[in-house]
Amino acid sequence: MGYRLTDQPSSIPPGGFRSEPGRRRRDTRRRARRMPSNNRSWCRSGHCTQAASLSFAGLCTLGGMGREYFVNADFDLTLRRGREPSPTGARDRQVEEAAFHLLLLGVGGDSVIVNMPPDLDFLSYLEGCGISPPETSVRPSIRRDSCLTPFGWNRQAAELNLRYATPSAHPPLAVVRRVNGRRFAASVELELFDDGASGVLASVDAIEEWVAGHPKTENGWIVKSEHGNSGLGNRRLPTSDLSETDRRVIRRLLSEDESVLIEPFRRRVLDLSSVFEVDTAGRARGLHLHEVVNTADGAFIGGFFEPDSPTLAPWREGVADVVDLVATRLAEAGYFGPVCLDSFVLDDGGRQRLRPVVDINARRHMSAAALALWRAWDRDRVVLWRLFSSRKLRLPTSYDEFARILGVDAFELERRRGTLLTSPLEMAGRRLLRVSVLFAGASREEVEGLESRFRELFER
Repeated sequence: MGYRLTDQPSSIPPGGFRSEPGRRRRDTRRRARRMPSNNRSWCRSGHCTQAASLSFAGLCTLGGMGREYFVNADFDLTLRRGREPSPTGARDRQVEEAAFHLLLLGVGGDSVIVNMPPDLDFLSYLEGCGISPPETSVRPSIRRDSCLTPFGWNRQAAELNLRYATPSAHPPLAVVRRVNGRRFAASVELELFDDGASGVLASVDAIEEWVAGHPKTENGWIVKSEHGNSGLGNRRLPTSDLSETDRRVIRRLLSEDESVLIEPFRRRVLDLSSVFEVDTAGRARGLHLHEVVNTADGAFIGGFFEPDSPTLAPWREGVADVVDLVATRLAEAGYFGPVCLDSFVLDDGGRQRLRPVVDINARRHMSAAALALWRAWDRDRVVLWRLFSSRKLRLPTSYDEFARILGVDAFELERRRGTLLTSPLEMAGRRLLRVSVLFAGASREEVEGLESRFRELFER
């Protein structure tokens, strides 16, 4: 199993996907079907703007009901065998706090489920910036006449769905689990290109045999759990000799899932995300490609949204064609709903190449609120949405003080420019583990300058 590499700047070469060494697998020159976003307006407290609807035909359309977002951000991990949510440590606290980073989805008749209401100071801050304060439902309360819209469909979401007056349609949970697994993504890659460089294995012995039986790679290998996200469940193997720690970690991964994926570790130069909805006929709707900001280990920390991005231009057509195949295969497996397809560009001996299918995430994405806001601004701004570790920042406790320190970089709705907090500074007197910040401007250079000055002002 392997991946398809496409030379920059061409997308799909004549006759299909090619790379050396390897062989062409198939021609997938079909075009992804695009559907324009469905925008609607709202006004509150004298502030008017546009909210981009994330709903598509066939989903949440009964009687024009609003959406209620359930941010079960541990969705990927709960798909592991016998794994269910259990709020205990820092990771689980981070999951609980995830809803506060997507609060801006709760506008225009929609709402977000939270464990506690956001503080009034934060809502006043948003309103002062011209952003409509989000609507929330505090657990265990729900808005029964809304359409439940989870981050991803797992057992927890399915059980909650039954409490609504009109439960949302969703795929069978067994299908959701299967299509979110790395074996499924690897099978789609295999249709595009097979270079024999990756394998799905079920024991430590099989991994050691695999590494010993393949030529050494420049950057070693990486082992990935069947279900994981943001680098969780990954184990880097820098050499051909597994340490005892390597074996212990891999055994743990195999105890929670049926198999792991092993492949060469490749150094990324650009991370990409394609978000869309797939319908039951296998059509990709509302396709949007944007640049993702990840750590070196692959952990998600943000996204770039810009009109006519020159960074994405060389890869846009190739990714769109692959989306068409992914949507078809998902529908054939019985899945419909939101999809986030991860891709990346790598440096291969001085040539930039595209790996179009890295992970197929049959769920929503953490940048959803930033994407909705960018679409609401008619896509004519450049927006960077970032997650920062709170312990690495010296942030004030007052929103007025935050704006004062920023000075001319404080957010202005009229110019749709500046630095905007999209999560509260704290909840119940305690700092969130992470704070989310949106930087908006007329150009990428301006936005990068806003981020740079933010870090100069607040990083420890």
